[in-house]
Amino acid sequence: ILLGDAADLEKVTAQVSEMALRLAARFWPGPLTLVVPRHASIPDVLSPLPTVGVRVPDHPVARALLRAAGPMAVTSANLSGQASPCTVEEVYAQLGGRIPLILDGGQTPGGAPSTVVNCLGAEPQILREGSITLAQIQASLAPST
Repeated sequence: ILLGDAADLEKVTAQVSEMALRLAARFWPGPLTLVVPRHASIPDVLSPLPTVGVRVPDHPVARALLRAAGPMAVTSANLSGQASPCTVEEVYAQLGGRIPLILDGGQTPGGAPSTVVNCLGAEPQILREGSITLAQIQASLAPST
């Protein structure tokens, strides 16, 4: 689920842990997806598990849309196993005819996918390492001296 900003966490999660708040404060907006307990208002069709992945994108057009409309359930703009598209033309080449609308926010920088962190336990669990490394996650959670 994409959020317009970290304040929207309360709309999609049943409980916001200190770890999730610290990671969001450090890395959002940006390529970090947090796995958190899902709010009871989130339908099972979006997440049959008791958890949901949430992220605040760093693209200004996406964030403006999310702030205006609220949190959105979204999927990647690529087919499974295919490269992530960076332009609307590349999105259309993969998904054209399968989706009703493509919003052209300009070329994206591409690169590594978002890092996915499970925030349910006492320690962060990296489910997928992307552009944010485990070392960066651990450093952001280390006690201040």
